[in-house]
Amino acid sequence: MLYVKVNATSANVCVGFDVLGLSLDISNIFTFEKRKVFSFTGFENEFSNKNNNLVYSSYIEVFKRLNREPIPVEIGFSGNIPVSRGLGSSSSLIVAGVFAANYMLGGPLNKDELFNICTSIEGHPDNVAPAVYGGLVASYKKDNKFYSIKYDVSSNLKFITVIPPFKLSTEKARGVLPKNLEYNDIVHNMSRIVNLPRAFEKGDLNLLIDLFDDKLHEPYRAKLIKGYDELKRISSENNVAFAISGSGSTMLIIANDYSIIDKISSFGFEIKTPSIGDGVTMWED
Repeated sequence: MLYVKVNATSANVCVGFDVLGLSLDISNIFTFEKRKVFSFTGFENEFSNKNNNLVYSSYIEVFKRLNREPIPVEIGFSGNIPVSRGLGSSSSLIVAGVFAANYMLGGPLNKDELFNICTSIEGHPDNVAPAVYGGLVASYKKDNKFYSIKYDVSSNLKFITVIPPFKLSTEKARGVLPKNLEYNDIVHNMSRIVNLPRAFEKGDLNLLIDLFDDKLHEPYRAKLIKGYDELKRISSENNVAFAISGSGSTMLIIANDYSIIDKISSFGFEIKTPSIGDGVTMWED
């Protein structure tokens, strides 16, 4: 049986809209075992079929691209990544399916090629890249191909995810974004994103706080997240970095310790303290 572990991701990292992403060690684990026909276990009934299972469709996509006959498997799922909360749950399904298919075929594609297949399915790289490579990853596109650069993250930084009890679809979160942007806002974000990897590498929390000031997406998405304004205020008063994780509804806090948890626990939101996650991992048993 093949096991595939894919970690959660926090995309955008405030000012890195559709470009930056972090891997966090909250994981989904998938199993793939050869069978005579495709089957599913561990999924909700709605997703226990070929027509509505993203792991299956991503798995099949690799065989189509390589012009190979699909190898039937039973796909198993055990999930810890909250769904539709801005932590890359859908990306984990895509990455698992693509990497498992390549493994079943004997590994003809390298990691970068698999990353590009995952990105073409997802539509943007900021969740897929950290899920594949781990850590802090920045991606760019050239000649219809995506490339990613991984940066170190200081162990001095502590990560806290604040997960509200409501979902927020990516479609809804993208729907509130403006069609046009001001040059001043674009320059504002560019001046911050260019320095962000340095802040993560050095573990410079004060610099992170300065750089976590987005003008392109958070002001619009914040209105969709109950508790955002108050949590941002508390974060500012306690000198920690604060951002929406992905498109929400989860919010990400970066600090030097976990003392702020006592100040936000009254919100009743689920709080996790993940460390930086690795890239996708696979093993047989």
